[in-house]
Amino acid sequence: MPTLAQAEFVYTSGTPPEVYQFTVVQDQTGLISVRDIQTQYGFILSPYTQIPRSVSDDICTATAQVETLLALTSAVNGELTFSASTSQSVTFTTPFADTSYRVHLSSNIFAPFRITNKTTTGFTVEAGATVSGTVGYDVLV
Repeated sequence: MPTLAQAEFVYTSGTPPEVYQFTVVQDQTGLISVRDIQTQYGFILSPYTQIPRSVSDDICTATAQVETLLALTSAVNGELTFSASTSQSVTFTTPFADTSYRVHLSSNIFAPFRITNKTTTGFTVEAGATVSGTVGYDVLV
């Protein structure tokens, strides 16, 4: 069975003549990022280039749309509650055939997260620090 390595969604923002294009990407680890921001003159290369607030808002909206789309197509999803802890586990009701699934995490907690102990029956979410709050997860097959 093939494994999805990356999903890319291309968006446009603005009105002529100031139209921007950007790509929202989800990689095989579930990380969502934005890349390839460009204007009618080409790609924005300098980290000091300012983009209009409306385009920045559209990038946030597009990222949320991708998260929603991935949630709708996920095999399993839910929320974990961290209470001054560094890890939480997820156990599947029905085991998967293998561990080739991907997990996408989303949270407003300002801390790095990673997936560990990935098995056919579940996985563990580890935080890079002791945190409190909720972390959403979507499992994509």
